[in-house]
Amino acid sequence: MRTLEVDGKAATLMGLEQADGKRGLTLTVNQPFDVLLENKLPEPTAIHWHGLHPPNDQDGVPGLTQPVIAPNASYHYNFPVQPSGTHWMHSHEGLQEAFLLSAPLIVHTPSDERADEQEIVLFLGDFSFTPPTEIFARLRKPSTQAMAMHGSAAGGKSAKTMAMDKPDANDVNYDAYLINDRTLADPEVIRVEKNGKVRLRIINGSSGTNFFVSLGDLKGELIATDGMDVRPISGSRFPLAIAQRIDVRLQLPRDGAFPILALREGAAEQTGVILATPGASIKKLSVKNTVPAEMLTFNLESQLVAVNPLTSKPIDRSFDLRFQGNMSQYEWPINGIVFDVEHPRGQKAQVQVKKGQRIALKFINETGMSHPMHLHGHSFQVIEINGKPLNGALRDTVLVPPKTSVTVAFDANNPGIWYAHCHILWHLAAGMATLVQYET
Repeated sequence: MRTLEVDGKAATLMGLEQADGKRGLTLTVNQPFDVLLENKLPEPTAIHWHGLHPPNDQDGVPGLTQPVIAPNASYHYNFPVQPSGTHWMHSHEGLQEAFLLSAPLIVHTPSDERADEQEIVLFLGDFSFTPPTEIFARLRKPSTQAMAMHGSAAGGKSAKTMAMDKPDANDVNYDAYLINDRTLADPEVIRVEKNGKVRLRIINGSSGTNFFVSLGDLKGELIATDGMDVRPISGSRFPLAIAQRIDVRLQLPRDGAFPILALREGAAEQTGVILATPGASIKKLSVKNTVPAEMLTFNLESQLVAVNPLTSKPIDRSFDLRFQGNMSQYEWPINGIVFDVEHPRGQKAQVQVKKGQRIALKFINETGMSHPMHLHGHSFQVIEINGKPLNGALRDTVLVPPKTSVTVAFDANNPGIWYAHCHILWHLAAGMATLVQYET
C-alpha cells in the first residue's frame, strides 16, 4: 500500500515496486525473467506481465493460469524475457488495477543500450477517490442520480440515453488523469539536453481512458507500437488506447520547455509532463484544454506497417468475436456470452486452436463504445480493417471503435489456455472476455 497526493488530497493506493522503491522493471531481451513477487498487500493478488510471452502457468491470471498470491506470500517467476519493447505489468485480480497496481516493464535490446539518446518512460493513468467497487456497483445499477456523481458513470447519462447504438467515449469520469502518478497541477519536470535525442516510451495504464498524446510544438517519429517496430510515422499527435504503448523518437531543437500532453478522448481533461533544458522557464498548464479531444479512430492504425511482419502463411482457423452490450444491467457479452471472471476455468473457450496453426480473430463491434482488445501470451498482426486487407502493425492490444471490425492473425506457438478480453477494466469485470485454448 502507498499514499499518493492527488491535487492536494491524500489517496491510499496500491503499488508495484522493487525493494529499493523503484517503480517497475527494466530488463534485457532473452535474459531470465527471474522475479520474486512478494505480496505485502492486505489481500490476495496476482500480476500479469502485459506484452511478454511467458509460459502459460506464469501469465498471472488468478484462477486461470496460477493461484492467487496470499498476503505475505510470494511467487517466483522464471522464464526467458521475450519480446523486447515497451510493456507493462498490472494486477489481474478483481478491480485492483483501478487502485493503480501497475507499473512499466521495459525490455531492452543490446542496440537500445548502445543508443545515443535519453530514454523517458511516461506511464498514463486515471484515478478516482471513489472506491473501484463502488464505481462498478453504480455502473451495474445505473440511476440518473448515481451516474451524475463524480467518479461514476459518465456525464449523468441515464441507461436509456446510453443506448448500445449511440457512440460514447467514457463510462467513468475520474477525479484525476495522471502521467507518472502526477497531474498537470504539479507535473513532473524532466531535464533534457539542448538539441538532445529523446526516446519516449509511452504506456497507457488507465483502467478506462483512451488518450491522444500531443507533442505540442515538437515533431516526433512513431517507431514502435506495443513494443513492436513499425515503419516510422512522423507527427505531433498520436492516439493511444487503453493498454497500448507507443515509442516516439524526438530531436529537441533548442533551449526551452516542451510539454508532452495526454488528452482525454471525447473530453477536455488533460495531463502531462514537461521536458525542459537547463534554466528553461516553466509555465503553468491547465488540467483542462479549451476544446474537447476527438474520438479515437482507425486513422493511424490503417497507416501502420510492421517492420517484422508474420511470415506469409495461410489462415488455418478463423473465429468471429462479436461484441454486444446491455446497459440496463451493464453486461458486455462476446457472441452473446457473458464471461464469469470470478470462475474463468469454468468458462467455455470460444477459440480452440492447435499448436502450429495460423489463427485469425475477427473482432466485430456491434456496440456504441470502443473496445481495446488484448490477447495474452501472444503478439498478433492487424491484417484487416472494416474488410480492407492490410499488412498492419504487430500488437497485443488493438482498439475496435464503435460499429467497426478488425481482423488480427497470430501463430499458435505458446500452448495453454489464454485470456482474450476488453481492457476497459469495467467491461472485463462485466463479462467482455473469452478464452483461447490449445487442444491437447
